[in-house]
Amino acid sequence: MSLSYRGAQTLIKRGDEPALRTALDQGLDANLANHKGWSLLMLAAVEGSVPLGQLLIEKGANLVALNGKGDTPLSIATQKGHTAFIELLREHSA
Repeated sequence: MSLSYRGAQTLIKRGDEPALRTALDQGLDANLANHKGWSLLMLAAVEGSVPLGQLLIEKGANLVALNGKGDTPLSIATQKGHTAFIELLREHSA
């Protein structure tokens, strides 16, 4: 079963770590991005979800990916004020 970007986005918005883990285990690309360059890790940064961020990092998400506006997961988390997510990214050398 392959999950679409939109489907993964819904899981991230809901904070559904078990379902996202299952999708990743079944082949969902941790670096999946939409046509504007928004990666799944960027979506987790918007939500400030450390568990989802940790999961995506464990599965190989690019910590320094750029979207079409030049944002990275770290810059997004910083703009949103998600300090725990910022710390997670810094622990992994973002």
